[in-house]
Amino acid sequence: MGDRGAGGGQAGQAREGEVMQRDAIHDPIPGRHIQRRNAPPLPVRLWSRVDMSAGPDGCWLWLGSTNAGGYGQIRREPEGNAVRGAKTTTHRVAWEPTHGPIPEGLHVCHRCDNPRCVNPDHPWLGTHAENLADMKAEGRAARGDRSGTARLDSRQVQIIKRLLFPGHCSASEISALLGVSASTIDSIRNQTTWRHVDARL
Repeated sequence: MGDRGAGGGQAGQAREGEVMQRDAIHDPIPGRHIQRRNAPPLPVRLWSRVDMSAGPDGCWLWLGSTNAGGYGQIRREPEGNAVRGAKTTTHRVAWEPTHGPIPEGLHVCHRCDNPRCVNPDHPWLGTHAENLADMKAEGRAARGDRSGTARLDSRQVQIIKRLLFPGHCSASEISALLGVSASTIDSIRNQTTWRHVDARL
């Protein structure tokens, strides 16, 4: 009984410590003493995990963790009472020492189209609209299944096209069947959207 009580107390203390640490990261409390581990400075953490074997003109590849978009990610230095710094992308961190602070509202865009590249000579600064236009021009914009707003998948669109083109079904009939708007089906028929999907099996 005594051992179980001691174990429960230790588990409770551990949970309390986790809550305090989580709170300190997201909502630091003034006056709270936070003990941080001695981590190397941000530039050391960045460049120690970069492959520069491609040479000065090539892509310098980040070897650490990446986000969902494939871009390298790293934590900045902690601020205030936070235990850990906020996450940011590695190409932004690599840009700043060479080119200076990034103006608010601008993106660090990859000229080389390599998300893991941190060579500070490869990116350029642009607005969100300019970045999207560049992605579209280079064929990197999310489309079809990769688009977060897609209501259909490639296989469904392929079947829709096979039904539309011979005139087997109307747009309104297909839209009722799939639960999407008739305008969505019209866009597929007119090749405004899903142009990249071939109707052939």
